[in-house]
Amino acid sequence: MSETNETNLSPVTCPRCGESMHSATVKTAIWRDDRLFVVEDIPAQVCDSCLEQFYDEETADALRRLTEESFSSLKPKKEVLVPIFSLEGRIVRASSSEEACSDY
Repeated sequence: MSETNETNLSPVTCPRCGESMHSATVKTAIWRDDRLFVVEDIPAQVCDSCLEQFYDEETADALRRLTEESFSSLKPKKEVLVPIFSLEGRIVRASSSEEACSDY
């Protein structure tokens, strides 16, 4: 059974790539200055193809308020130690100028 839009009962499609989407509970990482915050239990629509996540207006508003308050209004549910890796010295550049051009 595919996900449907509540207003017209048509399948929900990704606004980015046009493929089908499904409901899921996701998490996201948010940087504030030099601090990393992870927010869990976020209701979202997730694209089956490009994996883009979309939030309804109420969810986006709740995330915005939490971020604007710098996460000071809540006690964290849990804390985790996060390893940090670097790509410094690990990027191999192509030798020809045509191959060196990249979208990254």
